[in-house]
Amino acid sequence: MPPTNGNNVNRRPSALHLLAGLGAASLAAAADTPLLPPFPSAADIRAGEATAPAEAAPDGLRLPVRFDGPHDRLYWDIPLPARIPKTATALQLILSCSDASPLRGLSLHLQSGSGWYNAEPAFTPGERQRLDLPRGRFRPEGNPGPWENSRTLRVSAWKQAAGTTLLTLHAFSARTDAVALVRATDTTAPGEAAFAAALSDRCARLLAKASIPFALIDDTLDALDPYTLLFLPYAPTLPARQLDRLTRFLDRNGRLIVFYNASPQLAAHLGLRPGTWQGAEPAQAWSALACAPSLLPGAPARVPHVTTSIIPPFALPGTRARTVATWADDTGRVTDLPACLLTPRGAWFAHIPPLAYPSAAALLNALARDLCPELGLPPLPPSPAPAPLPDAPSAAELRAAWNPLPTARHPRGWDGLLDQLAARRINTLFVHWQSAATPLHTRRGSRPSSDTLDEALAAAARHTIALHAWATCWTLEGADPALVTRLTREGRLMRDAAGNTLPWLCPSLPENRALLIDGLRALARRGVAGIHLDYVRYPETAGCYAPATRKAFEAARGASVAAWPADVLPGGPLAAPFAEFRRAAMTAFIREVRAALCAAAPKVRLSAAVFPTPAAAAERGQAWPDWLREGLIDFACPMTYTENPADFRAWLDQCLAAAPAEKLVPGLGTGADECQLDAATAAAQIADIRRHRLAGFAFFAVDDELTGSLLPRLFP
Repeated sequence: MPPTNGNNVNRRPSALHLLAGLGAASLAAAADTPLLPPFPSAADIRAGEATAPAEAAPDGLRLPVRFDGPHDRLYWDIPLPARIPKTATALQLILSCSDASPLRGLSLHLQSGSGWYNAEPAFTPGERQRLDLPRGRFRPEGNPGPWENSRTLRVSAWKQAAGTTLLTLHAFSARTDAVALVRATDTTAPGEAAFAAALSDRCARLLAKASIPFALIDDTLDALDPYTLLFLPYAPTLPARQLDRLTRFLDRNGRLIVFYNASPQLAAHLGLRPGTWQGAEPAQAWSALACAPSLLPGAPARVPHVTTSIIPPFALPGTRARTVATWADDTGRVTDLPACLLTPRGAWFAHIPPLAYPSAAALLNALARDLCPELGLPPLPPSPAPAPLPDAPSAAELRAAWNPLPTARHPRGWDGLLDQLAARRINTLFVHWQSAATPLHTRRGSRPSSDTLDEALAAAARHTIALHAWATCWTLEGADPALVTRLTREGRLMRDAAGNTLPWLCPSLPENRALLIDGLRALARRGVAGIHLDYVRYPETAGCYAPATRKAFEAARGASVAAWPADVLPGGPLAAPFAEFRRAAMTAFIREVRAALCAAAPKVRLSAAVFPTPAAAAERGQAWPDWLREGLIDFACPMTYTENPADFRAWLDQCLAAAPAEKLVPGLGTGADECQLDAATAAAQIADIRRHRLAGFAFFAVDDELTGSLLPRLFP
């Protein structure tokens, strides 16, 4: 769990698929062409190897899933009696799933000519879930013919665990959308295509939750006639050709919703001008969009969005622009700095799309309805009420939250924040107070310095909340720039396989371990209840291949490595011993931390944020089940960040198979990059945790959504 900042996305791997389960979403913004039913006869549907045949049913086509052998996939090839219209921009399925626990996922293939198009929707169990698949999500395999000439639909179920379930395909249709999401490439985001793609995925999740059907198009912008509303999540460089096409789109009464853009030409066509770029110190980041529901019916009060970088928009004279959101500062106070302006021709945001919180979805839905009433989009229904929670398994249940910044971000400081949390039964708070040995509890920048740690400890004592100092270990994100410069100059950073420096400390150097431990020791002596370690791992297989790592590995195995790093890379002859060396190195560091804390502050608890599946954690050198067995840490926080109930339960099962329940405090992704739970889904996950009698749970992360909406609904 790195510090949350709107400038950064996808710091952890995640499947950036579109959301499913949006059966209540309006299709008024799209034209629908049925493809199935009518369904072909069951005899005409080809079942794959070890796959039970499809069965006709009054409500659709039943696809029995029986994972009772070695096969990893079951599939059915269903002939399509009708052609997909050339104008189609998306496909959608109405699907029921009785139990998703045996399933790792679904994939859909369309056969056209001698090749296929593939897409992988996310889905949840339940009745009549709608799966939306924009045409731009399909990827060619082999040498397929035109997408619209596809004559076969293949539905594949992928194995998570042995078991049976039933999929029922109720309907399959093609859609022609009036709303499009523009996915930037190097044309409009030169050198930033990966970042732009990640923001496109983020915006897609947001639109899906906002119940806005949409097409996915590229930034050539050469076929805009079908569309009424375009979303530009990130297009910082607009060539003349693209600007001309967007201008013509606006001139024929199209509307735009634009994020984080500095183009004066485009802004002028909306009646706006972009201001100058503004930056903030990391500890003084803007924290939320404070909305104006009186100016935009249906808008929420606040949308969490932390950033240190904005381009505020301003109205041109004589335009009918409305400031529908302003920024809240790092204390949570509302400023007069514009965050979103709305004109008759579009909306303009000062930063990138927010995460797909329920509040952010409500804001996008309200904007789309205001700009394009002809689309007939209904307002979002109230979010489902959470089911009553089962009783806590014990009075000692740990109910925690991560606070990503070292300050309270509340107008009344630590007293205000802790009062909010205590009123909603939170008894533990992890506060980000160290980053790669840089102490963060002393504010830096233009404001007078003050040590917020003592203030926080005093407030915590008044509210009976245990404060744990959260420290990000090997990554240098958030570290003092002067320290980073010095460490780089001294050759103390990780290297990738090509010899490039990575922004991570090399764990094989004793001076790096001492640097981190000195900071942790100092925090423990200040009186915190615990030390919470994050990024206590390697960055996947990217590192570390620095000279110090080679020297330590050769010393550990008692022999030199002939071809470094080729021999230790995945697939190399020494890959397995090197993976074990990385796990041993990280475990040795944890052992050093534990010894230092026992000497400095014996009562301080030690915990770690870890990858939820032991196998994925071990690939990064994170053998956390061993840390628990040896008593090196008091509890682990598996980062079970998912909105998928089947994935969440599967991760819990894997954690419980590896460690005692009383040592596990799963993290819930209420505001993580990967997922943004609503109250109903969070309640279901807490219920699963309590049924398994785990030690507790932790919310990631403290923000306006958690304190203002989610916690009051969970713990009224």
